Amino acid sequence: MLKIGGSIGAETDAALDAVVALNDGGHPLVVVHGGGPLVGEWAERLGMETHFLRGLRVTDPQMRDLALAVLGGLANGRVVAMLIARGVPAVGLTGIDGGLLRADREDAELGLVGKVALVDSALLEELLDAGRVPVIAPAALAQDDGEILNVNGDAAAGAIAASLGARLLVFVTDVPGVRGKDGRVIGRLDADLVRALVDDGTIEGGMLPKVEACLIAAAAGCRAAIVATRGIDSVERLLAGEQVGTVFEAAA
Repeated sequence: MLKIGGSIGAETDAALDAVVALNDGGHPLVVVHGGGPLVGEWAERLGMETHFLRGLRVTDPQMRDLALAVLGGLANGRVVAMLIARGVPAVGLTGIDGGLLRADREDAELGLVGKVALVDSALLEELLDAGRVPVIAPAALAQDDGEILNVNGDAAAGAIAASLGARLLVFVTDVPGVRGKDGRVIGRLDADLVRALVDDGTIEGGMLPKVEACLIAAAAGCRAAIVATRGIDSVERLLAGEQVGTVFEAAA
């Protein structure tokens, strides 16, 4: 399973090359994409103010609708189209389709933002059995009233990987892994070390949800890793048990 960005550019192209390589190698695969910068770009075009709280986008009904349109429409459509052009049998979905993701409201101050609480992976399993590659945009239905909520793409990827019992979850990013205070990539992390690195400010910002999602997946027995986009062989090497980027394992 791969988590990639949702914007168009060299990094996304490299991540898509990895998807192609895995598909050509016969590996069942689910892709979750983000696209937060693209949402911000369209908000600016439309004159909508964007605010963040603890790294999450404050989401009123208008911003929720914009995020759903951009992530579930524009970003998802682009990624699916590029994969199909590369010969990958991709199928675009959001976390709403088939009731895939159910969420609890994160915080009243954040508005329509959810924290994934339940994954119904039945639709994904049907698509995988049919040889398709599901490509998922982050969104969820509120558990209490079914309202559409914005959810963090990293958190969605971790929850889906855990639900599917995925062998491997890889976050394909613009950095080679989690760096320590000395700037070097930390090869392996466990929950205790992560807490220490969060407390001392080493892990912060956009890396936080990725690390938290890796821990969730690892706790379910999934090998999880954060790697750079360069080098499409990184995922294959991880599948072979090699050390690439920062790896989280249940046994760690």
